[in-house]
Parts: sequence; C-alpha cells; structure tokens
Amino acid sequence: MRMDCKHFAKHLHACVDNAVAPAIRAAMQAHAVSCPACRREFESLAQLEAVLRSAPQPPPVPAGFAGRVMARAAAARNARAPFRLVARLPGFDWWEDLARPARAAAAAVLVAGLALGAVMGWDANRNGRSPSPAAAPPDALAAYNLDYLAEAPAGSLAQVVLALNQ
Repeated sequence: MRMDCKHFAKHLHACVDNAVAPAIRAAMQAHAVSCPACRREFESLAQLEAVLRSAPQPPPVPAGFAGRVMARAAAARNARAPFRLVARLPGFDWWEDLARPARAAAAAVLVAGLALGAVMGWDANRNGRSPSPAAAPPDALAAYNLDYLAEAPAGSLAQVVLALNQ
C-alpha cells in the first residue's frame, strides 16, 4: 500500500491506539522513515498517549452529583431572572443574546433612521406640496435625472435603459 502525508495523518490516531490493519501500519512505518515531519508527529502523539496512560485514574463521581449540580444551576438561573413589566415575546430571544453595547447601538441606529426618514418626509411635503405621479415630468431623462445618458451612442446599454423608461 502506498502511503502519503494525507493518508498518514488520517490513520495516525488509530495507529497510535493499535487499531489499524497490519498492512496500513507497515505502510505508515515505511512512510515515517522517509518523512521527518510525519515521524515527528507520530513520535509526539505516541509520547502524549504514554503520558495519558500513565496518569492516575480520576476518582469516582459521587452518587447524585449530576442532579445536585443541575438543581443548583437551575436555582441560580431563577434567582437571576430579571424583573419584566412585559412578558417575553417569542422570536426575540436573539435580542437578549446581544451584548448591551450592541443593543444600544442597534437602538441608536433605529432612532437615527426613523428621525432621518421623518426629516426627509417633512422636507418633501413642506409648504403643502406633495409629489404625485401626475406631476412627474413626462421626459424620462428629467424624471430620473438621466441627462448624462442623452449623449450615449445608439444601441448602447444607456439607450436601452432610456427606451425602457419611456
């Protein structure tokens, strides 16, 4: 079997755990002889496994430990629940996940957008005039401020745009 670095890395953990076929192990050993990078990777992983296997076993978990931890976490979550005047709206959980500065920035952008829209609408309707479709100039160049397209050569994209707007 031909072994390259990609296949070596794929089988490396299984080889260290002695969970590969003998043919694959032989191919990996042959590749490690000719590839110093793969050999170093194998040796460092084998050393790590030896250290982990020689570590003492952790003590057993006391009975009921998981239940006590979950109960304490639930109590802490309920104790920190904020006071709400309005019930939580479904679908807006993402808002609570945002950090406070991000919420403040989003609210500021919303207020600025609403204010800008109000100012623009106020400016368009000042002095009682309101834009109406009947008041729009019949010329597409004047209506859409496309005066710069008037000098476009025939058959160009600009002429097509002008023709579609008439």
